[in-house]
Amino acid sequence: MTKTDNAAKKVILVVEDLPFDAEFTLQALEKFEGSVDVDVARDGWDALVLMKQRHFDLILMDLKMPRMDGFETMILMRGYQLQHDVPLIILTNSDLDTDRERARQLGAVDYVHKSGDLARFRSALQATVEKHMRI
Repeated sequence: MTKTDNAAKKVILVVEDLPFDAEFTLQALEKFEGSVDVDVARDGWDALVLMKQRHFDLILMDLKMPRMDGFETMILMRGYQLQHDVPLIILTNSDLDTDRERARQLGAVDYVHKSGDLARFRSALQATVEKHMRI
């Protein structure tokens, strides 16, 4: 790997249907400004389209979305072998252990609870991103 390769920006895909939650996530990612590019998909279907067009270094995905939810998206990602080597982190309001376990079984490497408290969410998301990406 050359110095130029090391300097390349990482690319993150945020899959979130609610504009407020998407903005919350983007604000939390501001810490990495200059080192990452961020694409936003409004649901799983749009995310799959983007995954066919571009390689991502990290995927942050909500579970509960219209048209195609996070679980369906993860199943199709596996079926099409899309981004199978990319860390996928679930961002959700769900506290259900069954959701957490199913997400893990479908390939999620981590799970961040979306809190109404931006500071807490920002801190948890930043720590999780740093854990799974070398930025």
